[in-house]
Amino acid sequence: MSKPAALPMYDLAGIRSSTDALWRGIRSEFAKIGFDADRTLDRQSDITRLWRDPDLGLSQTCGLPYATTLRDKVTLIGTPDYGILPDQPGWYNSVIIARNNDSRGDLKDFAGATFAYNGANSQSGLYAIMFEIQSAFGNGCFFDKCHKSGGHVLSAKAVIQGQADIAAIDAVTWRYLQHLLPDCDQLQVLGSTSPGPGLPYISGNGNDETALADAIETAIGNLLPADKMKLGIKGLWRSRPEDYDIILERATLSAAVIAAHGIR
Repeated sequence: MSKPAALPMYDLAGIRSSTDALWRGIRSEFAKIGFDADRTLDRQSDITRLWRDPDLGLSQTCGLPYATTLRDKVTLIGTPDYGILPDQPGWYNSVIIARNNDSRGDLKDFAGATFAYNGANSQSGLYAIMFEIQSAFGNGCFFDKCHKSGGHVLSAKAVIQGQADIAAIDAVTWRYLQHLLPDCDQLQVLGSTSPGPGLPYISGNGNDETALADAIETAIGNLLPADKMKLGIKGLWRSRPEDYDIILERATLSAAVIAAHGIR
């Protein structure tokens, strides 16, 4: 039986054809090493359950769930490099955004503001900015209100529409949104969060990470230039589980300030 696959983390509609092209290339390379995966990406299943499926062929997960709950249950293949930090392949950060007509120009000025975040288990949308807040201002409540949007795109829209004043957006997603989201020009970047390892590719526990990584690296290299440009993908960083310790360490420091905001 073929193994399921999903690439949900950057699966925006405007680049979906290129995501599918990437998967076709990966699947073809997987087949050459006798690793049978589903023909099409799974866009229907509960992704958190799929990540824990022992038969998982391939998925991309957020660094936070990988570091906190998945590390011992999956095989880490590597981390795609999107060129966000040229000197640190495979690393990324979040951009902190506000409306461009907002006179406040620094994070400290948004004390008491309304903050939009995509989800309570998000490194880029929640924990990254809360780490900055904890480092600069301590463990107390900084924002007056927190609005759970359900996704980075929805967080950006919430700021544009005035439902929130500020949000943190994954830098890869932000790059996509500048081309795909109407009214994105109404937003300004206030700054960025501390960099960390990006969103890793994982497979079922016990699978051969080196063979799978070699296959993915070949598939990325074989992508048509137009698809590679749309995705912004440069290559594959051969990350190791211990590379994600920094996310766990920062999450531990951020826990108190997140709790102070009533986010569970």
